[in-house]
Amino acid sequence: MVTDRTVGEIMTRLVGTTRPQARLFEAARLMRELHVSGLPVVATDGSVVGVLSEKDLVRVLDLSAGISSPRGLIDLLLASAPKRGPSLLDVCRHRLENGFVKEAMTSPAITLGPTATVNEAAQQMHGHHIHRLPILDESGKLVGIVSRADIVGALTPQPRTPHRGALHPRPKRAAPARAEHDLYADA
Repeated sequence: MVTDRTVGEIMTRLVGTTRPQARLFEAARLMRELHVSGLPVVATDGSVVGVLSEKDLVRVLDLSAGISSPRGLIDLLLASAPKRGPSLLDVCRHRLENGFVKEAMTSPAITLGPTATVNEAAQQMHGHHIHRLPILDESGKLVGIVSRADIVGALTPQPRTPHRGALHPRPKRAAPARAEHDLYADA
């Protein structure tokens, strides 16, 4: 049975990460560059302390500017030149530029080990309403990530090809220069 496969067999091994002290704007930009909807948040000791998702970013912007609804997004686009005060776009940009990942991330991260089954991963995602699971080795080190696309791919009888996500960019785009993206690796 395909769901008896382990997440270690289907996980994406090259994972973009961010740090708790990164600015929200930097993390959002990294998500766009990597074409992912979430990033594991890794502390300086290498432990996964949370996950930052697009949903977390929208929640922060909704609290700051009220743009979680389609109406709010349209207001964001239409209200670029208000009669007084900062525009909605300016408010959102300010929040992203001045907020930190640690303020928006979902913590603690729901994680699995590489020997967990695809079925267990699917149950965790469904039960916690999440779209990705960081995969940790026995010492708690990040060794991969399993996304909904990985789960669906495991259920289809075709060879696994790199999908958009993690460090596999969209077709016809240059791959990142480093295997892991960590904004603070050299700091």
